[in-house]
Amino acid sequence: MQSVLFVCLGNICRSPLAEALFLQHVNDQNLSQQFTADSAGTASYHLGELADKRTRSMAIKLSNLNLTHKARQFNANDFFTFDYIVAMDKINFQNIMKLRPENAKAKVLLMRHYDSMVQNEDTIPDPYNGTENDFEEVHYMLNDCTQNFLKELVGSN
Repeated sequence: MQSVLFVCLGNICRSPLAEALFLQHVNDQNLSQQFTADSAGTASYHLGELADKRTRSMAIKLSNLNLTHKARQFNANDFFTFDYIVAMDKINFQNIMKLRPENAKAKVLLMRHYDSMVQNEDTIPDPYNGTENDFEEVHYMLNDCTQNFLKELVGSN
């Protein structure tokens, strides 16, 4: 079983949605025996909270997903628990790498590198201070990126 951890800043907007969309794609392709996923944040602002209500609303509206994940903080043990750690932007990527032990097993990646619509872009924008349209745009980006990421993982087996 391959394990994936999606990471953003507070674990209430991008990463819990990426986790849920990835698992939806896994289930749609009958791959639940091969993949597991979780999400975390590099900051501790929202520990124990559900995803932002706008993220939850968009998840139901666009993908019929009920997000129940409660925010947790990323920690160095995650490098040994997961095969892949997928950051939503360069700042979170750098914060993850600062905690990376020398003997870490997890491969650290940027989510936006799996976007089929754009190239040479590193950031899934944080919609937290944005509008409903920003949350919708991030949802579509993450849906595309998680689908393409899963395709790559399946193709590499």
